Amino acid sequence: MKFEAFLGRIFMFIISVILIFIFIDLLSVVFIKDRRPPIEKTFPVSITRRPQPYTMFGWSEDLGYPGKKPTPSKEPNEFRIFVVGGSTVVQGNPTITDLLEEQFKDKGAKNVKVYNSGVISSVSGQDLTRILFEVSDFKPDLIIMYNGGNDILSAYSTDPRPGYPFNFIVYENNPLVDRGVRTYPSIALFAYGSNLLRYLLKPYFTKKFIPLEQIRQKVKWGSDEWKDNIARVYVKNLARANKISYAFGAEFIVFFQPMVFYKDPLAPEEQLIYPEQREYCLDMRRRVLSEIDVLKKNSPSLKFVDLSDIFDNIPECVFTDVIHTRQVYKIIDAKEMYKYIVSNFKIKGL
Repeated sequence: MKFEAFLGRIFMFIISVILIFIFIDLLSVVFIKDRRPPIEKTFPVSITRRPQPYTMFGWSEDLGYPGKKPTPSKEPNEFRIFVVGGSTVVQGNPTITDLLEEQFKDKGAKNVKVYNSGVISSVSGQDLTRILFEVSDFKPDLIIMYNGGNDILSAYSTDPRPGYPFNFIVYENNPLVDRGVRTYPSIALFAYGSNLLRYLLKPYFTKKFIPLEQIRQKVKWGSDEWKDNIARVYVKNLARANKISYAFGAEFIVFFQPMVFYKDPLAPEEQLIYPEQREYCLDMRRRVLSEIDVLKKNSPSLKFVDLSDIFDNIPECVFTDVIHTRQVYKIIDAKEMYKYIVSNFKIKGL
């Protein structure tokens, strides 16, 4: 009887611990703050990076891009511009595409329509695919790539493989895909259901579910070879996009976007934005521009515009994070883009 009573007390103790943990876990949902980065809070994955064929991910709706939607047919006099890129194309009220269109309207070219085809975290390979499978259906006259930042940043902090989409490593390590009985992370997945454990054991879960360190070693993360590959993949995608755009009867331009690391001088607030990434990003800009110089010798038709230092000599705080600017400064980008477009292309209405 004593042994049975002892087992009974052990059982009650275990049940009590489980109930207390469940109570604390439920309570943690209220008291533990959302630890997602600001960009994830502004653009939830469930809406802006839903899995899609060919392009990897996109908006939750078909062509659910910001702003007006293009129609399959266009008016005889309409000049269509499509802008592909990441969150810097999407973010803003008005967005950079709206500001660019306003530049044309102010000069009397009301027939020019600028369509936003930006997707949060999109890299150049996805922009290229989006041109092929989406933009080409809408009779573009001019296609603009406004990018470069995500190709550089994603390889540094998320999936380290040059040119791979943001967090592709997470998608390919889905436990439902190619998992044997011995390697299936049953206990870890069960524990991951707890909000409290996700908060306390984030490093453990990251290491358990994602072989980040192994892949970094494989691609020689941080080496000169790895950096050169990032630049080459990016520039190759630009060359491909250029050829594809012309095949569909559209002109093509790349605007290499600014980042906080390229600005000089930095405001005090900007100096606090990931200073450990500054030298890496400056080095990557040098490598990208070097690759562009090589490409232009073989493909002089590519129109590449370096906007990376567009905010130089502005002492005020321009950037809110590594790559996004305050609303008041977006017009500077739009004006520079407009200036280059009208000086290199014949636009109806101007």
